[in-house]
Amino acid sequence: MRRHFIWQARRYYAQVAGLLLLGSLFGIVMNLTVVLPAVLLGRAVDAALAASQASGAELVAVRRSLYAAAALYAGGMLLHGAARVGKRWYLRAALRRTVFTLRMDALRGMLASPLGWLRQQAVGDLMARVLGDTELFGSGFNESTTEVWDTWLFSLTLVGTMLAYDVRLTLLALAPVPIAFYLAYRLRNWVRGRSLATRRANSALTQALQEGLTGLRLLRLLGRVENSVERVDALSQQVAQASLAETRLQAGLQPVYTLLVSAGIVVIVWRGAGLVEAGTLTAGSLVGFVLLYVRFITRGFRLPLFFNRLQAAGVAWDRLSPLLPAEAAGAPDWRNSFRPLYLRPVPAPTEVAGPPSAALPVALEGVSFVYPGSGHPALQDVTLQVAPGEMVGVTGPIGSGKSALLRVLLGLYPVEQGSVQVGDRPVESWSESERARLLRYVPQEGGVFSGSVEENIGLRGGTGVFADQADLLRATSLDGDVAQWPAGLETEVGEGGVTVSGGQRQRIALAHALATESGQAPAVLLLDDPFAAVDVATERRIMAALRDAVGSGAPPEHRATLLLCSHRLASFPLMDRIIVLDGGRIVAQGSHEELLQQGGLYARIFRAQHALQAEPEELP
Repeated sequence: MRRHFIWQARRYYAQVAGLLLLGSLFGIVMNLTVVLPAVLLGRAVDAALAASQASGAELVAVRRSLYAAAALYAGGMLLHGAARVGKRWYLRAALRRTVFTLRMDALRGMLASPLGWLRQQAVGDLMARVLGDTELFGSGFNESTTEVWDTWLFSLTLVGTMLAYDVRLTLLALAPVPIAFYLAYRLRNWVRGRSLATRRANSALTQALQEGLTGLRLLRLLGRVENSVERVDALSQQVAQASLAETRLQAGLQPVYTLLVSAGIVVIVWRGAGLVEAGTLTAGSLVGFVLLYVRFITRGFRLPLFFNRLQAAGVAWDRLSPLLPAEAAGAPDWRNSFRPLYLRPVPAPTEVAGPPSAALPVALEGVSFVYPGSGHPALQDVTLQVAPGEMVGVTGPIGSGKSALLRVLLGLYPVEQGSVQVGDRPVESWSESERARLLRYVPQEGGVFSGSVEENIGLRGGTGVFADQADLLRATSLDGDVAQWPAGLETEVGEGGVTVSGGQRQRIALAHALATESGQAPAVLLLDDPFAAVDVATERRIMAALRDAVGSGAPPEHRATLLLCSHRLASFPLMDRIIVLDGGRIVAQGSHEELLQQGGLYARIFRAQHALQAEPEELP
């Protein structure tokens, strides 16, 4: 049996248990005192009527009763108002804290998700879940906390007091209310369906906006701005239609519920007047009863709406739950659960003792790999051993499996067959902290983020095997660029590195991979076509510097096991060994000279590239 989403989300309720407790106490006081104004006003009316008929000494006593009734009425209103303020403060603080924590957990869960799963998700849909669905879940959280006191206890208190006045009159007045609950139950799937349609339409629109804004410059250059606008307009229409359909349902149900809840006023007027005329109910009591019923119907329609809104929030939870971390939150800190402004910190990754920062061997044994969602194997029965500190170049035609080989070595994708080991351990057993410390990866896109050049490189954390910043910048051929930038290392690279060239992005990413905190080279350095946007002369200069700094030309304690995947072979003569891939298989391997003598695929590619006399300048 599927558990209700409130039970599934209980750990988030536990983190704000103190705030919920305080808010609930104030809510109980507020809703128990909600009857005081009506009851005390009724008594004041009876006291006023008695004062109008009294005389002499009796008049003095009656007036005192009238003054006392007025004072009690004012005191009751003050107590009710103070409890209302306290309830709103603590319960709303619990709501905002929970939404914030849920949003951070969703982001943390996405970052820890398998890349195979993330590869199949639309970025816009994930954004819509993290932003929009957390807010919709917040409405369900509000219904299950605030509305329990503001509507349910409020209504039950009023109904209980009405029963104290007259049981039969109360039951007759509330007879249509169960019909409203039955209607809410019957419409539950309809509500969920329209809410889900709205969330999906919003996700599609967010995806289109994200893609359009990210590629805005390219859209303008290609003259496709109008097409993008038309797509967003069409998706906006779908969102509007889905939202209107959901709103029509919710707005249409409210007057129906209100009519059913308030229909009893006819019975009260008819039956109550007879009771007053018969003398079984005083005029003041009837006034108090009517006031109680009027207060009830002002919120009574929310009783069946309560279930409909929980159903909509359940849709948001179903969309959010796959993103959340699988591990339990642990025992809540009760002291922090009472603090309105406390925000639970993101847990730091557990540091696992790993091998020292020295070059590690790499071994693949019979590895076959297929990208998730793709029926074509990217690697087929690949067996490869790389010695510690060895520099290996990997090449082959487009789609031969070069990038797949590095991603398998990073342990970010599971393999279909075979085993992958780095050092003496399977790579999938490495923790995130170990992978970040010992395995460094430079993607072909450059991999820079908004911030300064210094922040992207991480110079404040260290310069690795290089003596200082100047040596690191020279080794990656960034020294000339930094000297030309007016702000130097403080130059902002912009979103995705838009303010720097493609070659500069790649060299910044390479400098980041080399700027380790330990003062040593990374254990394994994986380079995925990192020089595609760099001219050939610069590529040779960088690879010669890497060979001397962390390659076979460096002292043994400073060496890194280096794998360079590239379709461009300008720096491959510097490699200790070269692997040639084709169709996901290793078709040749050996030194540069050996492969040239064999006259195979490598020799043909190298000679064709070498024949090109003009060396293209660095791409923008």
